[in-house]
Amino acid sequence: MNEFELKYGCNPNQKPSKIYMADGSELPIEILCGRPGYINFLDAFNSW
Repeated sequence: MNEFELKYGCNPNQKPSKIYMADGSELPIEILCGRPGYINFLDAFNSW
């Protein structure tokens, strides 16, 4: 997976953000279930 479009919380009418590697390589993460948002990634990275 080269990029992943993030869920946009309480504002579904806004364009979603995405995460990707600047050099175009594969993301160093695996999404197991669902469609996470920006806050979910911040929580995961802070807990790691």
